[in-house]
Amino acid sequence: MYKHILIPTDGSPLSSEALVASLDLAKSLGAKATIVTVEEPFHVFAMGAAQVANSLSEYQDQIRAQAERLLSAAATQAREAGVPCETLRATHEDPYQAIIDTARERHCDLIAMASHGRRGMAAVVLGSQTQKVLAHSTIPVLVYRKKA
Repeated sequence: MYKHILIPTDGSPLSSEALVASLDLAKSLGAKATIVTVEEPFHVFAMGAAQVANSLSEYQDQIRAQAERLLSAAATQAREAGVPCETLRATHEDPYQAIIDTARERHCDLIAMASHGRRGMAAVVLGSQTQKVLAHSTIPVLVYRKKA
């Protein structure tokens, strides 16, 4: 079955639920996990509040600290679940591509991630990283959806 699961996380509540479920799956399969968070690069002209309000160095410090907190907590959860794991930060203009590239580079045989949680027109207009991973990945993708 699956031996190495890539678990992308962004710290959102649904992503956190997916992390727990993915670690449970990894444990039940005797698989190892790689947990990744993807940072978008700093843009001089940006709409995101963190990028508009900060300089490049402030943005990098803030995003690095946030990623380290997120990955440290995820590593602790994996350790407590008894799942061998490594964590990493990736930076890419297109987070979905970083997820696919990481899965390929780390020889993962499954990507387990949260759905985007949007429905209807918002999902069509805004898209989602999960939809893009599903569309472009040759590696199987398991999508965790919000419980109703």
